[in-house]
Parts: sequence; C-alpha cells; structure tokens
Amino acid sequence: MNVTINDVRYAVHAALDAAFPDVPIAGEEIKQNLSPPCFFVRLLGPAHAQELGRRYMRYHPFDVHYFAEDRSNAAMYDMAERLTEALQWIVVAGRPVLGTGMRFEIVDEVLHFFVEYNFHVWAPRPDDPAMQTLDVQEGIKT
Repeated sequence: MNVTINDVRYAVHAALDAAFPDVPIAGEEIKQNLSPPCFFVRLLGPAHAQELGRRYMRYHPFDVHYFAEDRSNAAMYDMAERLTEALQWIVVAGRPVLGTGMRFEIVDEVLHFFVEYNFHVWAPRPDDPAMQTLDVQEGIKT
C-alpha cells in the first residue's frame, strides 16, 4: 500500500464532510474571520519508522478543532460524541483505517478532538537487475 500523508489528510476531510456536510472544513491555516460552526484539521507530527526489511509503520496524529456557534460546553461535548463516531473509521486508498487514541479537550472555547491513524506500509522492492543467462553443460567425469 503506497499511501501519502495527503491521502490520509484527504480521508479525514472526506469523513468529516460526509458526517457534517453543512460545516466548513479548513486544513491549511486558521483564518482570523472564521464563522462558526467550522472545523480546522491539523496533522500534528507524522512519523515513519522502519520495522523489518521493507515494512514501515506510519503514524498520523490529528487534532480536529471545532469552533461551535454557541460556544457552550454542552455543544462541544455533543460534537465530541459525534466526532468519535464519524472518525472511528476512514477510508484511505480504498481501505478502511481505524482511528485510535481518541480523546478531546476544550481550550479557550474550542473543542480539540485528537485521533491517530497508524498503519503499515511497504517500501517498493529494489529494482535489482535480473540474472543473465547461464549455459551449463552436464556430464559424468570418468
């Protein structure tokens, strides 16, 4: 599975868009004049670690900010419940990926919903040249 970081980002956006079609999603930067309700999706610190041979583990931790219209804790807790369901599974490169480590907190009237998507990837096989032909003569030595 050859998956890029942007493939995972787009899958998170697609899952949010499917669950909340009327809520705008930003992914590049937080604008000064955001009009709630809206999401801001931030990839925190992806990692890529070799495990064995060509096998690698990829880590994709996300912080989904939610700016509520009424800024009440009740609205934020409700959204946290809904995000837990909406982001439990995303589809990356045609395959489902489970969201893990889900947690949330409210900071300065903004819901921060944390989720990770971690999975294995394989590096392509090296393009080693094929062996040339070999002529072999068999016989019994007397």
